[in-house]
Amino acid sequence: MFFKLLALFTIVPLVELALLIYVSTLIDFWPTIGLVVATAVLGAVLGKLEGGRAWANIQRDLSEAQIPADSLLDGLAVLIAGVFLITPGVLTDVAAIFLLVPPLRKPLRVIAKKYFQKKMAADTMGFMTGGSPGADPFGPFGAGMGEQFDSPFAGASRQGDEIIDVTPDEDNEDSTEHPSEASLRQTS
Repeated sequence: MFFKLLALFTIVPLVELALLIYVSTLIDFWPTIGLVVATAVLGAVLGKLEGGRAWANIQRDLSEAQIPADSLLDGLAVLIAGVFLITPGVLTDVAAIFLLVPPLRKPLRVIAKKYFQKKMAADTMGFMTGGSPGADPFGPFGAGMGEQFDSPFAGASRQGDEIIDVTPDEDNEDSTEHPSEASLRQTS
């Protein structure tokens, strides 16, 4: 994984720089800068439109009690396209446009579905949370760090988890003590 990230953060910027230099020799420096700015603006507009559409589709699917698989993949594609648009360059802008235009995005969605189905069939898919092994997955900052579960709710039934009732007791309404303090003392 380290080498993939190293390649991503070194090779992609070098290719982008080479492409920008090449384009600037073809059409001059300022038109190249204008092209980068224009693609960023176009991508931002398309990103806003497609992001809103993906969010509306997710909400529609959930209101119809359906799993929003396609809508979530579309939303992920729009998010990745936004990251690509932040990165100045010709290659990332072209990739972002492919991710933002729905007919161009459809083949990528099919590939992503096949990938996830293959991972699920091989039973190699798990949910990761951050932190150290053995840490409380629902610690003071939400999810724990570095633990893998079969489902995102697997950590809730761990030994030692405690539920604290903070609702006030009806028979203890005239007490001057704060209701949550009384409930905490009762569960201890």
